[in-house]
Amino acid sequence: MLLEELNKELIKLKDDENYIVKICEKLRGTESKVAIEAYEAAITFVREHKMLTCAYPWILYHKGWLCFDSTDFKAATNLYEEAYHIFKENNNIDGQLATCSALVSGYSVQQKLSQAIEHGMEGIELAEKVGNYERLTQIKGNLAALYMEIDEYEKAKELLDQIVNIPRVYSNAFKVACYTNQAECCNHLGDPDQAIVYITKALELAEEYIPRMVPNVLKEMAHIYATKGCYDTAEEYFVKSVEMAKAGGAQLYVQDALLYWAELDLVQGRYKETVDKLQQVEEGIKEAKSIRNLNKVYLNMSKGFKGLGNYEQAYAYLEKHMELEKQMQAIRSAESMEMLNRKREEEEGKIYKFLYNQTEALNGVGQHILSNLDKESIFTIVAKEIQDLIQADIVQIGIYNEEEGVLYNELSIEKGQRLVVGPMSIIEDSFWAYSVKHKQDIFIKDTEKEYSRYFENFKEYLEKIRKKKEYVVETIPYSLIFVPIIMKDKVIGVISTQAYKKDSFNLKDLSTLKTLSNYLGIALENARLYMEVEYASKYDVLTKVFNRKELFEETTQMYEQLKESNNTNRTLCILMIDVDNFKRINDVYGHQEGDRVLETVADLIQASVGEKDRVGRYGGEEFMVAIPDEALKQCIQKAEAIRKNVEKAVITSALGIPIPITVSIGGANLSTKKHTLEQIINYADKELLKAKNSGKNYVFVYQEGNTGGR
Repeated sequence: MLLEELNKELIKLKDDENYIVKICEKLRGTESKVAIEAYEAAITFVREHKMLTCAYPWILYHKGWLCFDSTDFKAATNLYEEAYHIFKENNNIDGQLATCSALVSGYSVQQKLSQAIEHGMEGIELAEKVGNYERLTQIKGNLAALYMEIDEYEKAKELLDQIVNIPRVYSNAFKVACYTNQAECCNHLGDPDQAIVYITKALELAEEYIPRMVPNVLKEMAHIYATKGCYDTAEEYFVKSVEMAKAGGAQLYVQDALLYWAELDLVQGRYKETVDKLQQVEEGIKEAKSIRNLNKVYLNMSKGFKGLGNYEQAYAYLEKHMELEKQMQAIRSAESMEMLNRKREEEEGKIYKFLYNQTEALNGVGQHILSNLDKESIFTIVAKEIQDLIQADIVQIGIYNEEEGVLYNELSIEKGQRLVVGPMSIIEDSFWAYSVKHKQDIFIKDTEKEYSRYFENFKEYLEKIRKKKEYVVETIPYSLIFVPIIMKDKVIGVISTQAYKKDSFNLKDLSTLKTLSNYLGIALENARLYMEVEYASKYDVLTKVFNRKELFEETTQMYEQLKESNNTNRTLCILMIDVDNFKRINDVYGHQEGDRVLETVADLIQASVGEKDRVGRYGGEEFMVAIPDEALKQCIQKAEAIRKNVEKAVITSALGIPIPITVSIGGANLSTKKHTLEQIINYADKELLKAKNSGKNYVFVYQEGNTGGR
């Protein structure tokens, strides 16, 4: 972000100090030197305008992450601590939780685990107390990383699994970090195949939403492939990781990639390359005070020098490694670690109890939803269940059309009143759009304070809502939950509850909505599949008119109704239609063009007859039309309309060559009292033969004692 652009952004703080979070997030992906200048300019601005209780500590917090990414962990924790105390003094709960989470990371990598655990425990208690589940999962994720710092991968995996099992609202950056850490844990625990599943998800998310995290994901991808023995693939990923990290100025990622890359060199007996890479990172890791990484450096340096025959250096590094190993063992057995283990087990018990109760409560509801195959019924059932289970003023369900980029509001209920709400483009700023584009849950307790995480201009958003008159009440909802409905990793819609009061929803409500969204997604998919199967059982896949079986069922039903009528003069007209020279079309232009011809003819037949008439594909290039209770003249007119419309149609091949098409039509219009359906069809077939033998592109329709035609 250029300073000129930054100054324009900073002016917005005069209306809303919380907007600083959005500004800092934009700076997160900026080159390090530019970002430092921007943070200094921002600090000067907020000091001049006395924004020291909100905007200032948020700048410190985000600047801390810049230092963290540059491996200056001490500077990072100092900034987090300063921000933490300001937030605490001013009772800014979200700020406290954010800095608690950051301090867990900052102290963990420096192996100051007692401080990290202290802040982690405080953060968990506060997050649970106020119901801030996004920060709760962030803190737990960072505590999982703490376990990884001391090579306790099994315990880290257990904590990460906890996070996955609870209703969660977190950013895509956090998802990427979680998937990456799960991959690393699985790899260290001897399950590289599952690790590949996790790291692939992380890479897909990072490439789409968080490009700055891609180098770290690639590093872990390389590490996993190295474990699997796919050395060439691993090498490719290490090269990409280092190149991207250097280009982005992410020193932390460069260090990590070289550290693991050196292990690959070691395995392949490239001892000089091993030592060279480790020497590049040794000093930086020492300064960062990361015992875990320094321990890896010393161990692999020892092995590298041993491979080079330099036993003196090998022994010296082995001694350093053994000394650090003692330190790590002492850390693992420390009282603070025991306290964290107890907390992890306690949290796991609470989660399982919660999930069990939630499953029991919603099991019957889910069966009720899944037993329906009609979309409108499904929406109605889900809305009723939400209203019974959650105290919400508004319930809405939107279905997403990916091709159009539009969310169609299928159901909107406010205080029991059904509303008509128009479609929403996901290009425009809204919570709906954010949920779709980021495949992300949104949980908001106070719209005015939290909007800036999702879009920039709150005033514009309010104005848009008021113009659309989406709500019955004049004010806006302050408490919001939006949960994307996801099937096969694609967003197919969004389900939302909203309330006018602040702090209206809790963890149970979020969990309920997530569970219902899962049921809704499955039910909608079942309904879609049912409709597809039902459609396929009745309609020809290519031409979209009735297939032969359904055509005969519809025509038989029509015939029986006419026959049973008290009126003795009820007639049924059958038209048999054959595409002329169809084999030649296939031979000359190809079967794909032949299919296009059949599709076009079917559309033209359908457009040339009435709503009560039945059109179907009789077989091959032949179609049949059933016309109930019309005079011979009208039947001939419809047949002629079909013939002329087909003759006038222009179809051009893929090579730009016009394909001439015509049809021959034979018909019979006979009394249903005197003739069977089979007889009427046979008469029509005979007339079709006459039309073909007369030179094609003709209509002949039979009536007792009379043949009408051209």
